[in-house]
Amino acid sequence: MATQSKMEPLQAEVDESDQSFFRLLVNGPSEDMCCRPSLISLLPKLFLPGDWNDGLVALDAKGRPHFISLNQTQFPSVKNTWHETFVDYVDLSIGRRLRTGIYEAKCPLFEDDVVVKFARFHWEIQYIENETTAYQWISGHTTTTATTTPIAPRFLGHLTEIGRDLQACRGLLSRLHDLGVRHGDTNRFNFLIRDSKAILIDFDTAKKCDDRDLLLPELDSLTACFEDSSGRGGEGPL
Repeated sequence: MATQSKMEPLQAEVDESDQSFFRLLVNGPSEDMCCRPSLISLLPKLFLPGDWNDGLVALDAKGRPHFISLNQTQFPSVKNTWHETFVDYVDLSIGRRLRTGIYEAKCPLFEDDVVVKFARFHWEIQYIENETTAYQWISGHTTTTATTTPIAPRFLGHLTEIGRDLQACRGLLSRLHDLGVRHGDTNRFNFLIRDSKAILIDFDTAKKCDDRDLLLPELDSLTACFEDSSGRGGEGPL
């Protein structure tokens, strides 16, 4: 996680007498952490460097907030991604809240406003998994015809987080660097991702390297590689 203070709270599960959970957008990728609700304004001062996405904040004996654990957690995701359309959360303009986890939104793929529903925290994933599968069962019965009305709204696609995939890829690249190897071509097409787990391919430019000053720029440039829309490294003419 970068040591910067630009943050946008995404979701909160607040309990004034117990643990509270926050999801934050930190300089792009989505990060998950748990902390006391009164600490939200102090978090920029608390952020620590390192490859982590799940932190627990508590008060010390003098009442000062500090991290008591930092982890790289493999959060669950929906496995039954049967629809061909995928939309990244950061590409949406979130509008009016309809219910918990359900919002009106504008999406660049669709002219009209859409309704998005998502799991705010990992314990809600199974509910989204069940609903996604149910929409697959009825996918042929969600449009109006001359003789019938739809059973349910049309399923437009899966909501994803590039940030979640980026976390998996950063962890993978860090493991490669720990072996003293620089990949040399970390474009997004060289990461194969399934169920939020990543593997690397195309090692034809890899080199042995124990110099952290050379390895760190490769890791730090990963976000830019994932956001690159030029198609560099993608499939070319055969």
